[in-house]
Amino acid sequence: MNKLLSLILTALTSNIFLAQSITAEPASFYGFGEMSSKGHGVFDAIGKNAINYFDSTLVNHYNPASYNRLSKGATLYTVSIHSRQSWYSNTNAQQFAATPMVEQFTLGFKIRKQMGMSFGLRPFSARGYQISETQFTGLDSIRYLYTGKGAIQDLYLGYSFGLIERAKTKMAIGANASYLFGTLINERSSELITGNSSAGGIERNSLVMRSLHTEIGGYFSQQLAKNHTIAISAVYQPKMMLNGTYQRELYSSATIGSPNTYDTILNNNQPFAALLAQSSQFGFCYNWKLPKYKRQTRELHPQLQILASYSLFGANTQTENLLTGFDQKNYERLSFGVQFQPEFKVLENMATLKGFEKISYRIGYYQQTLPYTNGGLQYQEQGFTLGFGVPLLAQISLSSLNVGLTFGQRTIESNIWKEQFIGARVSLIMAPSNFEKWFRKRQLD
Repeated sequence: MNKLLSLILTALTSNIFLAQSITAEPASFYGFGEMSSKGHGVFDAIGKNAINYFDSTLVNHYNPASYNRLSKGATLYTVSIHSRQSWYSNTNAQQFAATPMVEQFTLGFKIRKQMGMSFGLRPFSARGYQISETQFTGLDSIRYLYTGKGAIQDLYLGYSFGLIERAKTKMAIGANASYLFGTLINERSSELITGNSSAGGIERNSLVMRSLHTEIGGYFSQQLAKNHTIAISAVYQPKMMLNGTYQRELYSSATIGSPNTYDTILNNNQPFAALLAQSSQFGFCYNWKLPKYKRQTRELHPQLQILASYSLFGANTQTENLLTGFDQKNYERLSFGVQFQPEFKVLENMATLKGFEKISYRIGYYQQTLPYTNGGLQYQEQGFTLGFGVPLLAQISLSSLNVGLTFGQRTIESNIWKEQFIGARVSLIMAPSNFEKWFRKRQLD
């Protein structure tokens, strides 16, 4: 077989609510596709740290224990948009661009002093690629087109409860219950062209997912001194059986000088089941309230946060049926991040702050293995991240705009393949003042 003469990678614009593709990545051919990263502008900016980041103005659905930390009386909405552009080192067509796409919607609120809830729709995995190959045999040519599309969505409901709520010590646990649904499609089409005649066929493999999923989380924070606090966190996902339907379709065609008309050769369905291994994540956060200082007539209260986390994701699967390219490996991630706030009391002092004093500045680094393999070699990824957060109308609501940028690369061991990419994720946190009254107890005058 000749080497690929062309690699055409197209961005598949999609919307998570329509269960379409939300990625444009050739590695998404394998397994359940491109597994979801930490999809938020804040987490992307701090090295994909998520389970160890707590903020009263942010719904952190990656650690369900965090919901009780939300601001009292506020209902927080989050919408994220993501875009990515990649370059490849081993093909003639070295570039593809992913167009912006809405990828998640979440809502969170505090019920009582020690209880919080969240629900929403977030990505679990996605498939999106297009690869073309042409082979020549004398005067004839054979064209192959490989395409993948679809996504698996995660509809979740989460709850958290504070076990310890003291001035210097806090501890909480929480859980998310999720319903996974969606369709992943791999399709291979071929066409033999001889003069004005052609013959070909299509093979389509579809996985329709309908399954339940759970995860539990916890955190513990302790103030060591007046201005120093540490926190540890953990999230555990037990083994779970993913269920669904596997559909295989085969079509053939033979035409002379006219568009192809396909005949059905095979169309059958069979139950699908995969045992997804457990996963564990551990995080650490150090919070340092730096010495306050005066700038002109303003008193500022700077704050520095240092974060680190380790995640081991269980991707080894055992299936009841053979699905080409399905096998996945365990994968892990090591993340570091830093956040600096010139004024961490933004909500209180918004009226007096100037320009850059209102912004949260973030930077990070991560490295990880991926669940995909090629020739027995596992994919590797590393990236540098940066970003910022800007409050919006802080005196009226808790709304903010957060931007995270990732500059990274993917390789296969021995560097036989390399992808360099730039990713951008924008997250809008909304807390309209009219809606903030929804969960407040009404009081009679």
